Amino acid sequence: MKIIVAGIGGNVGKSTLAAHLLVPRMNNAKLLIVESINQDTKDLVDDFETVRGEKFRQIYLELVVNDDLVVDVGASNAEDFFAGLTSLNQGYDEVDFFLIPTVPGSKEQDESILTARMLAAMGVDKSKIQIVFNRVRRSVEEEFPVVLNAAKEFDCFIANPDCMVFENDIYADLAGLKMPLNEACVFAENSLHKLKTDLRKVAKFSEQYFRYARLLNVAKKAVNTSGQLDDAFSALFGEAENAVK
Repeated sequence: MKIIVAGIGGNVGKSTLAAHLLVPRMNNAKLLIVESINQDTKDLVDDFETVRGEKFRQIYLELVVNDDLVVDVGASNAEDFFAGLTSLNQGYDEVDFFLIPTVPGSKEQDESILTARMLAAMGVDKSKIQIVFNRVRRSVEEEFPVVLNAAKEFDCFIANPDCMVFENDIYADLAGLKMPLNEACVFAENSLHKLKTDLRKVAKFSEQYFRYARLLNVAKKAVNTSGQLDDAFSALFGEAENAVK
């Protein structure tokens, strides 16, 4: 399966979703980072490569030769990427899904809608343009009315309220620790008791204390977070994932 995570706006969690939601559930797919800055996710996956957005020829070749690929398009490279996409006849033909994250806030929702409509105008089928509701605090219906209403009005992209990821500080701690979520789940199962013991022994507010505190937060949240991401992935792709294999 080949998925492009993109949007014309920034700070919606594209890289976090690519590394934690997508890559581990796609046969540990290769991650192609289309960005000149903010490449922290390279520490969270085994197979990655970076490229600038204006190098669309290289990006397209990666789409052709890889069976499982996640393309994480950073906001600073989005304009060049979309220009490259339109420069080829049906430049999206190797893409199974475009994933567009959005977060609460009218500006971010408007930018996600515009991205979806741009893709539809290029000829991308509605079924391939998926919204993922990110940083949800209570409910999608309450926090994302702009996107849900636009999905009905324009009928050119899919906005399933079940495709959601909750607000969770575990992702910042995982990035700081350079620890993939699956490793955190193993750590929680095998090392939690020892971590608590070690935490009691170190000086309070020392550098090691804060590292252990971060590890404790990760260990206590990893399993539930992984299950929630499983549900989001299933809601996003479900039977469609099998259809493209």
